[in-house]
Amino acid sequence: MIGPVGVMPEELPEAHKRFFSKPIEAKIDRDTQRQQVRDLVRPLASRAFRRRATDAEMDGLVALFDFAREKGETVERSMQITTSAILVSPSFLFRIEKDAPSGKTRTVSDVEMASRLSYFLWSSLPDDELFRAGVKGELHTDKQLIEQALRMLKDPKSKALVENFAGQWLQLRNLDTFFPDKERFPDYDDALKSAMRRETEEFFSYLVREDRSVLEFLDADYTFVNERLAKHYGLQGVSGEEFRRVSVDPAQRGGLLGQASILSVTSNPTRTSPVKRGKWILENLFASPPPPPPPNVPELAVENKEKPLTGTLRQQMEQHRSDPSCAACHQLMDPLGFGLENYNAVGAWRTDDGLHPVDPSGELPDGRSFKGPAELKTILKGREEEFRRCFAEKMLTYAIGRGLEHYDACAVQRISRECAENGNRFSVIVTEIVLSPAFRQRESP
Repeated sequence: MIGPVGVMPEELPEAHKRFFSKPIEAKIDRDTQRQQVRDLVRPLASRAFRRRATDAEMDGLVALFDFAREKGETVERSMQITTSAILVSPSFLFRIEKDAPSGKTRTVSDVEMASRLSYFLWSSLPDDELFRAGVKGELHTDKQLIEQALRMLKDPKSKALVENFAGQWLQLRNLDTFFPDKERFPDYDDALKSAMRRETEEFFSYLVREDRSVLEFLDADYTFVNERLAKHYGLQGVSGEEFRRVSVDPAQRGGLLGQASILSVTSNPTRTSPVKRGKWILENLFASPPPPPPPNVPELAVENKEKPLTGTLRQQMEQHRSDPSCAACHQLMDPLGFGLENYNAVGAWRTDDGLHPVDPSGELPDGRSFKGPAELKTILKGREEEFRRCFAEKMLTYAIGRGLEHYDACAVQRISRECAENGNRFSVIVTEIVLSPAFRQRESP
């Protein structure tokens, strides 16, 4: 007996049924068969290429089918080979747009706009509605673009925006390479790491889904936890693996700076890093990164070996930055990081570091002072215009897939202004990006 026995027919995916619903007949004349192949393959090639497949491209695919048949392959195998050719084509693997004439710009076509929208908001191909709109030339007016962008934000596929943009902007991907010391943090494991990332993604998703104010990234009276993360935070009344929205004590949590994912990726394996945390705030919340450190300046741990520093971590850092070449930058970063010292290296709340009481107070270069994370957040919320501009810059960079240039400054200013005038809603940032010249036009190489 030759098996397998009793195997039920495989249930074909919906995409297979849609594209290959009409089988190619094997026993027909060659010209009729070629036309059947052309009619069947063109929709698939057009979707894969994110534009209508040209006649020349179709001629090549049909010729490949013919070649396979001439070599004795079955109709089904010949179609597999033809489909493989589509999937290895540069038109599928790369987003190809026609260059603008030298020294000029051009408005992208409606078909190109469909791809720009889909990869910005979904990180994937246009769906049927967006693809049809591009083919019909219905993706160039402000109204058309806004309607599609808002529709796409409401689609579950917009989860990709959260995962990919947040992964880049907030550096959540660095969680994968963060391995805190097991002796100092024995409760840290993969389940907690996953919950940390999920909290931030759920928080971001909620802002997108409910079209909340982007200023809630700076401070919010809620977050999202499951039982594992709630225990890590010392929150009561949360059980099970399901994430749910909970209220938080504004003196301890609220906004990105109270989330363990952010606090972990800005720490060292054995201790917190006020420098990393302060640098993260400057770079990712206010788009004002400090200059690189001068050459040959040792890390704090290295300096400890060569020239022992004494006292608490804060006192050691103050000794470390006594060098004038270090002080200029550290006076910008360190106070911000000190304001988060109530959180340990994995984001749990603490009042001491095991040896000394922590001091979360600080004074900024402009003279404003604070006594802990809550007061620090109040100061940061007062810089909402800087944050809006930073958020607009980060998301515009993500949307267009290139670094911003000086000529993009007006677009960033408009995006930030419109956001402020419309309740700081997340959707306004997105729609203004979609309407911006940077998103609608292509520069010459």
